[in-house]
Amino acid sequence: MPNKTYELRNLYFQQSQYPVEPVESDKPLFLQWPSNGYFERLQPDADLLQRALNPEIDYKNKTVSEQIFGNEIKQQYISLKHAANLFYERCKLNKQHIQDIDQRHLEIQEKKFGAEINHTPENSKRLTSLEGQLLQLEQARRDEELAFWKDTVELREKLFENSIDYRAAKQRESIFSDVETDYGR
Repeated sequence: MPNKTYELRNLYFQQSQYPVEPVESDKPLFLQWPSNGYFERLQPDADLLQRALNPEIDYKNKTVSEQIFGNEIKQQYISLKHAANLFYERCKLNKQHIQDIDQRHLEIQEKKFGAEINHTPENSKRLTSLEGQLLQLEQARRDEELAFWKDTVELREKLFENSIDYRAAKQRESIFSDVETDYGR
């Protein structure tokens, strides 16, 4: 009997730009998406989410401290890594926006220079228009810088909170491990 989910995915992807791919049985359905296009940017977080959903089960060769604190440390690390991924993506987006604004600013500066050299009555209107565009780009740059700051404040706070939680979990595991070493297993 054919897999109904797979058939629905085939029907959907036949109508989209993404190729049909077989269902990955080791991933939950909400993590199964096309491997090309925009979703590739989300792959690091999808991998982290997959790791978060699959806690370690093999406790045979682990110390008691690793058995008690291992999954907590792993989850704290995954949370920290996810926040770092979000911060990185926002920084990358900011850099792209600023470069785009700078490129357009340079192009308009060149046009303005040409209009200033060829000073004619028709060019005075063009010069005024170009100066207005430069002002708009400068405002867009300030807006992007402010938006970047606002967006990253929460992310930076989350990074610090997650790093504190991760460090605390590692410290608890270390203390318990030291006690375990001193008194045997």
